[in-house]
Amino acid sequence: MPDGPPPVPGSPGAPMDIKIHDANRDYVIVSWKPPNTTTEGPIIGYFVDRCETGTENWVQCNDSPIKICKYPVPGLFEGHSYYFRVRAINSKGISKPSRMSDPIAALDPTEFERLHDEKKVPGTPSKLHAPETDRTYVVLSWKPCLAETGAWQRVNTQVPVRSPRYAVFDLAEGKQYLFRVLAANMYGSSEASEPTEPIQTQELRGVPSAPGQVVATRQTDTSLVIQWAEPKEPNNLIGYYIDVCVKGSKDWASANHKPHKSNKFVVQGLTTGETYVFRVQAINELGLSDESQESSPLSVKAALTIPSSPYDIALLACDGESMVLNWKRPVHPGGSPVAEYYINKRRHREHTWREVNIPPIKERLFKVEHLSAGAVYEFMVYGRNLAGLGAPSAPSKAFHCDAWTMPEPGTVPKTSLKQVDILKIKQSVHCSKKQTSFYMQIPLFLLLLPVNFTLCFVNPKGAQEMTCTVDKESGDVILSFESCQITESSHFVWKKFYKEITDFSKEIVIKTEGNTSKLIFKHPDQGDVGCFSVSVTNTDGVSASHEIHAEELEKMLAKSYGIRHPVIPLKTQLAYKILERGRMCFWLQAEHISSAVTYKFFANNKELSTGIIEFVLDHFTEDSEGTFTVQIEDGKARGQSSLVLIGDDFKAALADAEHQRSEYIRVKEGPHFSEFLSVHVGDDCSVALVCKVDNLKKETALHWFKDDVEITPEGPANLASGACKLPISLFSKASTGIYKATISDDRGKDQSQIEISGSSAAELSIHCTATGIQLHCHMKYYTEEMKIHWLHTESKLSHSEKVHIGGTPAMAIMEILGPTEKDKGLYHIQIIDTEKTYTRTIDLSGDDRGKVLGGLPDVVTIMEKKTLSLTCTVCGDPKPQVTWCKNGAEVYPDDQYLVCLESGKFASLTIKGVSLENSGRYTMTVQNKYGGESVDIVVSIYKHGDTIPQAKPTLTPKLIIPPKHSLPTLIFKSTNHLMYGCLHNANLPPDSPLFIGSCK
Repeated sequence: MPDGPPPVPGSPGAPMDIKIHDANRDYVIVSWKPPNTTTEGPIIGYFVDRCETGTENWVQCNDSPIKICKYPVPGLFEGHSYYFRVRAINSKGISKPSRMSDPIAALDPTEFERLHDEKKVPGTPSKLHAPETDRTYVVLSWKPCLAETGAWQRVNTQVPVRSPRYAVFDLAEGKQYLFRVLAANMYGSSEASEPTEPIQTQELRGVPSAPGQVVATRQTDTSLVIQWAEPKEPNNLIGYYIDVCVKGSKDWASANHKPHKSNKFVVQGLTTGETYVFRVQAINELGLSDESQESSPLSVKAALTIPSSPYDIALLACDGESMVLNWKRPVHPGGSPVAEYYINKRRHREHTWREVNIPPIKERLFKVEHLSAGAVYEFMVYGRNLAGLGAPSAPSKAFHCDAWTMPEPGTVPKTSLKQVDILKIKQSVHCSKKQTSFYMQIPLFLLLLPVNFTLCFVNPKGAQEMTCTVDKESGDVILSFESCQITESSHFVWKKFYKEITDFSKEIVIKTEGNTSKLIFKHPDQGDVGCFSVSVTNTDGVSASHEIHAEELEKMLAKSYGIRHPVIPLKTQLAYKILERGRMCFWLQAEHISSAVTYKFFANNKELSTGIIEFVLDHFTEDSEGTFTVQIEDGKARGQSSLVLIGDDFKAALADAEHQRSEYIRVKEGPHFSEFLSVHVGDDCSVALVCKVDNLKKETALHWFKDDVEITPEGPANLASGACKLPISLFSKASTGIYKATISDDRGKDQSQIEISGSSAAELSIHCTATGIQLHCHMKYYTEEMKIHWLHTESKLSHSEKVHIGGTPAMAIMEILGPTEKDKGLYHIQIIDTEKTYTRTIDLSGDDRGKVLGGLPDVVTIMEKKTLSLTCTVCGDPKPQVTWCKNGAEVYPDDQYLVCLESGKFASLTIKGVSLENSGRYTMTVQNKYGGESVDIVVSIYKHGDTIPQAKPTLTPKLIIPPKHSLPTLIFKSTNHLMYGCLHNANLPPDSPLFIGSCK
């Protein structure tokens, strides 16, 4: 919090952070930090005041201002408590006093035990040293002399020192001294101790030099990050003050009110959009340095960029199949925390990088598995923050995938410990019924190695560690203790809540081998929660304890159950497939099984077979409806999977099985149709029914029927080729009906059937070409008796240079070349036969179809893991619908694809985190009831570090879509399978016969 107004304008702010050091029976040392002088004059010095607790009488301790921020206050009364405060002085006046210090008592920090029962001179003092030195004093208690003179001088001539600490004042600045100590009692003085090494008092060097270049960078919309170079002459630097000013105002304000220790500071509470400049001052005990140069102006707005690259990829462990990697976080996080990492790998000397992890890594430690023993790998790491994926790290060194051998205990390489975080584990230890605590520090990467750790911690009372584990074979919960101290007569005593365990009715077992004892819970339950301890007799109090909490026990019970009742993991659940002859094959796939595995299949709780992974049901009938189950046993591990086939699912499976059974019989056992009946239209517009047959012999006969009446072809059928044909001469309305072909011999019979019937024509449709507009009318059948007329409004159209009339056997066509405004209006087609006139109409009055106005590129090239956004403007009345397709398949919104149409005008497709699989041709279609159009965009994606590809696709022009009309039904339909006729395209005169058939 900033200071209030000073008592005198221009006087300095109050000193801060007052602390008391080295309190003794008659003195203390007071230190503080100077205030920031943003606009005030330089500080001349300081006054230190003291006040006894319980009074309000403040006494000034120093007669003249002191220039440094530390002062020894002598003359205190032993046993009294004091407060202290400090005031700063400049040419304008004295500041407000600082906040009071905490009360401190003038007492010896240590009282020696007095020797009254022995009448002898005390021994010689030893271990003489100076724990604190300053410019004019050292904290010591004994005889000094100037190092050059060799003349010893008594320091404490009046009062003997009872504490082993003493502050020696009034020394010369920058001089070297030696010190020695004599101990004294009522019987005399001891010999002098050995002198200390030369101890030099500090020398006043002045304030620090000015900090170097100040650089401001963006962080948020209300804060900036300030960094600067440290002063070349720090001179016992305490910290820095940072000043801020709006550009052009020269109205400087303090950004921090306590010295900041590092050379990086976040200035908060700035105005969004405002431009600021900054400067920095360094501070030590003597005051503030000169001001640094001002930073470049910087406006405040949020900065969110991708992070810089991680670095220093280190290999922490390798077992021949996996490697444990660690790396350092990016130096520049980009304005938000780097929360995710991605790793790529490649073989040494290869060029292609491959992803290691699909889900992102949260920690800077990862075990890369499925590596090849003896191979050499390189790795690369990416960091990701809210702004996206950052730059990749430099490739790591080439790491050999060779198994490491573990070093002896206590010989973990120091380099490894520097590269990883330290896991701190608090452990409670009980010694003589008193609980103490200590911390263990274990490198995190060691926890990933397939080794066991045994830690033996011995304190002066003999406390060691107890472990609590679940046995991997039996699932028993085991408390284990290994004693590092034991004798032949020692034995282990186990207790719960410090009462010896004597009740073994729950199958609790104590097992001791050598210096290790185990408390084994054969059937653990919630009643085993509690504090367990063990002690070793005939030792120096060796003992340990472990408290089993309810949460810990619940996890161990779950683990124990999993060991005792293992489950075989399944890759796939029970499924079925239909084989030839309609047999049902039920199957599944397990993750890992041994050669001793067995299986049992059940259908509606009736066992069918054992010992196989796949079960084939030869007769799948209506009685098979129900539940099918497989049970798997592999040692102690078990697994089960069920498949329910009832209702519609069963009917579909039964129909498929019966079809496969009949097809097998039809194809394998007798003559059959390899291709069923279809209609063939020749180049000369002749019509014929065609089919293909197979598995024939000399006695095989083919017969043709129409409406169940046999037809005799003009010539005998040539079955040797396998192709059969029935010409239909003078195809007309009388030719409609149901046609059937049969093939048979003594082995069996097969047949195929087709129906030729239907109405005359479908609705008119529009097709835009490069030369004009075509109107199409799909015909369902046509006879010679029918006539076709085209009309515009009420005027009949004829074939001309402007209007082309023609068609194919399946469709009547009229094309308008070079359409103009005059060609708008209603168009009709009239199909007239002897009984009725059929009319189809379409309106070309110029309604607003869906259109793409622009904004989409023809080709997009983008690096993988980026976000691609395709955006354009569309129009139409009514508002059109927009669909997106990739390589012809419609794109639906999901976690990666975002499809949007805003206000019926702005269409977009966003692809998050693109990969090579997203490359291809994308089509956007815009359409309403009056028609529309579609455009293609080719998307090319390349990997980071690869050369940007020069895509040169063959682009398709914009496609115009005609208005929506009801489409004709399937032209051909067979009782056996769907068939599509091959229609002849020809420009025919308007009176040419057009015909087509529909069949079922």
